[in-house]
Amino acid sequence: MVIGIAHFPPLVMEAERGFEGFDIDIWNEVSDAMGIESTFRLMPFSELLGAVERGEVDAALAGISVTLDREVALDFSHPYMRSGLRILTTIDQDPVWMRVVRSFTTEAGVGIAGYLLAFILVCAHVLYFAEHGDSGIDDRYFPGIFEAVWCVLATITTVGYGDVTPRRWLGRFVSLAVMMIGISLFGIAVAQLSAGLMAEKIKSDIAGPNDLSGRVVATVAGTTSTEVAVRYGSRLRVVEDIEVAYGLLQSGNVDAILFDAAPLMRYALVDGYQTVTVVGPLVEPQAYGIAFPAGSELREPVNRELLRLEQSGEYDRIHRRWFGAVDE
Repeated sequence: MVIGIAHFPPLVMEAERGFEGFDIDIWNEVSDAMGIESTFRLMPFSELLGAVERGEVDAALAGISVTLDREVALDFSHPYMRSGLRILTTIDQDPVWMRVVRSFTTEAGVGIAGYLLAFILVCAHVLYFAEHGDSGIDDRYFPGIFEAVWCVLATITTVGYGDVTPRRWLGRFVSLAVMMIGISLFGIAVAQLSAGLMAEKIKSDIAGPNDLSGRVVATVAGTTSTEVAVRYGSRLRVVEDIEVAYGLLQSGNVDAILFDAAPLMRYALVDGYQTVTVVGPLVEPQAYGIAFPAGSELREPVNRELLRLEQSGEYDRIHRRWFGAVDE
């Protein structure tokens, strides 16, 4: 027999001598009890159910959720695991000053800061040449230009001249331009800073499914999580393998991952420890089953062996190996 599987840790994982994981152990126990030999065929999850329906594999398992739409085309075993979807997002460990820096490193932030700096330098030079040697601005270029810059900055931020009072009409005209234009530019820069800080806060402030609206959310193609992500208004980023989604999250290319609870919790505890976290309640409770082609004769004997595993306590042993104690 050929059994289709997809990468789905800790249910299905590649190992040095083949495959391992919760689903692999379940199937090995079932197939051994039935006295059949089987080989595993690894494929992307998006191709798994199609291969079952076309008869290219005799069965498939890899955290496959039993749904009404899938039941129409396929047969499923009794559920062998209860799960659901969870949200994985990054832990924001950056200090406030770093968020401030990031808010000004965006394209809009750099542009506004550049315009403001250019405006200050131009006005300061005009003010220096108009008022140097008078009005509290030194006659020498240094430190006179610094005093002119200080005057422009004081006018922009406090609507005053600091220690400088322009006495000539050109200097007063420059001061008027600074008050009318510079203050507006300064206000825009402050607004950009506030918006950037808010964006940084929002990016790391995902506490549940309702916070996914408008966020970039990664998930695996062909899974039930794609429909759920769209339902909550997220901007979907579909990948073929969950490992790719982890990389996108760690690099900041997506805001969160919506996927089955077991793989996300394992990643948060092992590979992504102290950098990512699982947040919010269980979304869309689901049950995993073994998929068969419609009318498969394997379904009933497999169901009997799954019941035997539960009643004998063997299921609990396998569950403890990969997840800890079985919930009561």
